[in-house]
Amino acid sequence: MFTAITEKGSIINLFTIKDKDELKVLKSIPTYCPECKGRVILKMGEKKITHFAHERKEWCKANGEAESSYHLQGKLQLYEKLLQLKLEPQLEPYYSEIKQRADISFIWNNKKYVIEYQCAVISPQLVKKRTAGYQKINIHPIWIIGFQQLKKWNPIKLKLSAFIYHFFTSYQGQYLLPTYCPFDKVFYLLQNPIPISISQTFISTYSYPLVKIDGDLPTFPSRKLHYSYWREMIHRQKTKDLHYLTKMNDQFLKELYARALHPHFLPPFIGIPLKEGFLIETPPIFWQAYICLDTFYLGGEMKIYPLQKIYTCFQERINKGQVKIREFPFLPKLEWKTVVQQYLRILVSLEVLEEIKPDFFRLLPVKKIRDYRLQTKEEVVFYNKLKNLFDKHNDK
Repeated sequence: MFTAITEKGSIINLFTIKDKDELKVLKSIPTYCPECKGRVILKMGEKKITHFAHERKEWCKANGEAESSYHLQGKLQLYEKLLQLKLEPQLEPYYSEIKQRADISFIWNNKKYVIEYQCAVISPQLVKKRTAGYQKINIHPIWIIGFQQLKKWNPIKLKLSAFIYHFFTSYQGQYLLPTYCPFDKVFYLLQNPIPISISQTFISTYSYPLVKIDGDLPTFPSRKLHYSYWREMIHRQKTKDLHYLTKMNDQFLKELYARALHPHFLPPFIGIPLKEGFLIETPPIFWQAYICLDTFYLGGEMKIYPLQKIYTCFQERINKGQVKIREFPFLPKLEWKTVVQQYLRILVSLEVLEEIKPDFFRLLPVKKIRDYRLQTKEEVVFYNKLKNLFDKHNDK
């Protein structure tokens, strides 16, 4: 960190001290963390940024992470950019009323904001606590994740951890998460995550060099999903991945076989991408199949089911641990029922379901296919219809 306090309570800000002799004097003065009040020492060197570090190897318990050089560089770069934009930034402001120290604060449109540049994994509880603390004193927190938290960077499909998912928020009708890399000096923005499995998520990405940011809010046009790639991965799941020996797979296959259904020939409307599908951690091929198995019963009698009954069956799956729901501190109004209803409405639009009357659904006759060539052909036709449906909706 770049700030500390003396025994008399005076604040020392390293960013304002340029003279090396003055910095050396600080090494002999007892200094403390403004947040946890633990002893800190001045770290100086030719290669590393001059900063304060806690005396012990344990990090600041109040802040929840030990600051790395990566974190320090990023924080300083963001602060300097805000200075250029004349947004009255403060480096590491401490708010005694909530006992929290932010990375940076600034003023924009007469509102006060803080930036939390998060480069280490912390608990969801601490994220909620710190966010609620800022909101309590009418400060708007902006969480920016260290780009190094993203493994094996790919602009189309990424592995996103449960920790990363927590920070998605809504902006301009899109779901976004900003990350920043101090080495590249570039913001990498993740947009509209659509998980296809527990570990893999289809994603749109944008990169914004720090030097090009001029203070105006950028726009984020919605990018189209790679439907053919998604279809190929779902096909692979049905014909190969489901046969790996896991508890989830074993339970799922037993349910299918009990109904004389084969995973290779599940209809193409099981495992489709949904904009809010990221709310459900369980892969779409599982939870969408559960909806059909619990209510419409594939291959069985074409019964009519009310939406509330579908919700009840889905809640039972959640209670049993067969379907897992993600938590989103910054998207409190979204819930899993939104995703289930979205799925049903899409199936109605694709003429897979029929809505007999408002919120009462019936499955229309489904082709029974037992030929791999015909199954692939059916999947291609279905996904072309799905793509056309989504493209038409996005063009409105």
